[in-house]
Order: sequence, then C-alpha cells, then structure tokens
Amino acid sequence: MNTRKWILITGGSRGIGKALVIHLAKKYDIVFTWNNNARQAEILETDCEKSIGDVRGYCCDGRDEEKVNQVARLLLAERGAPYCIIHNAGITRDAFHIKQTSADWHDVINTNLNAIFHWNRHLLPEMLARGEGSIILMSSVSAEKGNIGQVAYSATKAAMTGITRSLALEVARFGIRVNSLLPGVIETDMTLSLSAEEYKKIRSFIPVRRLGKPDEIAQIAEFLLSDASSYITGQSIIVDGGLSA
Repeated sequence: MNTRKWILITGGSRGIGKALVIHLAKKYDIVFTWNNNARQAEILETDCEKSIGDVRGYCCDGRDEEKVNQVARLLLAERGAPYCIIHNAGITRDAFHIKQTSADWHDVINTNLNAIFHWNRHLLPEMLARGEGSIILMSSVSAEKGNIGQVAYSATKAAMTGITRSLALEVARFGIRVNSLLPGVIETDMTLSLSAEEYKKIRSFIPVRRLGKPDEIAQIAEFLLSDASSYITGQSIIVDGGLSA
C-alpha cells in the first residue's frame, strides 16, 4: 500500500512549477496541472515515472471553476486529502495600466487569484478534517517592488500576502500552515529568450549578480513542507538575490 503523502502543484509543466514537481517527487506523490502544452506535460510525467515516482498531470485551467470542481472531486475520491497545495500557476499580460485591456486584466486576476479560491474551496475542507498540511502560494517580488507594466500582476501577487496572513490565522488550529514564496528573477523559458544584452542588463540590477534557479525555489518549498518549518506560518519569504533589499 502506498503511504506517501500527495501534493497538488498548479501550473507544474514548466519553469518553477516543473522544478517543484521534479524536486518534491523524491519525497511525495505529485499531481500537477497544466493548461496549454500537452506534450510538455506528458514528457515531464513520463520522465518522473521512470526515475522518481508517482507523478500525474491533469489538464485543468484554474480559471474554470467547474473543471476545477471535477478534478478536485476525482482527486479526493482517488487519493484523499492532499498534504499540500502549491498555488503556482500564473500569468503576467504586461502592459501600461492605461493601455491594458479589460480582457487581459480579468485574465490575470482569474488565473493568479480566483483559481486559488477555486481549488481551496474543495480541497481545504478535507485537509482540515485530516488535521495536517501546508499551503504555499507562489507570489513574486513584484508584490513588494513595483514594476512598470505589471499593475495587474503586482496586484494579484500582493493580494497573496493578504491571503497568506488571513488564511494562516483561520486554519492554524487545524494543523494547516500557510506561507508564500516571493521569487525574484528566475531562469525560466522566458529569460532564455532574452538577448545577451537584455540578460546582462537584468543581471546587473541583482546584487548577487545572477538570476535565481528554479530548483532554489523548490528547495525552499520543500523546507516549508517539512517538520523543520513547523513553527512558520503566515509568512512571505522573499527569494530574489537582494533585488528588493
């Protein structure tokens, strides 16, 4: 009988999400969601199964409340309550505030913020009944440090700080901890597409003079899941190489 705890990671097929899946699959069974790239998700799932353990990907757009309802019910029926939810899925849709379309604004809000509610309303009650667990919100240093063209994105990431603090107070007595991570500039598919000049310019703004690595974020997430962090809840941890110092 499989006794390993399972974790849900939204937006887990690439970037930081992919690093979370690969790193955490060493200790936990992983369910990750994806939305746009089926082939990418399939490769990740297959590679992890061969070398690590039980990793399953589900096509589920967190903006779609009914789809989340369906997948959440299926997962609860098959696996019981998750040990952790990592709300990682997110988008930017960068634009000057006065030029941002209504569609893009709502898309960012729905993807980055409303999806958290959609998942929590189904999975969190079962976690409370189980009496243990953790929720991690993948915020951004943009919650603390403004960026031109990211009013919508920054608004959602700053809102995660409020969610973290308030939800942590609501669920602490049930053995659930809630924290958020605020990464700075991390090496992902987006940064790989930058020109050498653009990359150098971004790096020059970071005090440690390098971009962060996805696995560095995954390691801190692992810490927040472990007993070593059992007295940490309601906190927002910045991981940005000194960018916001």
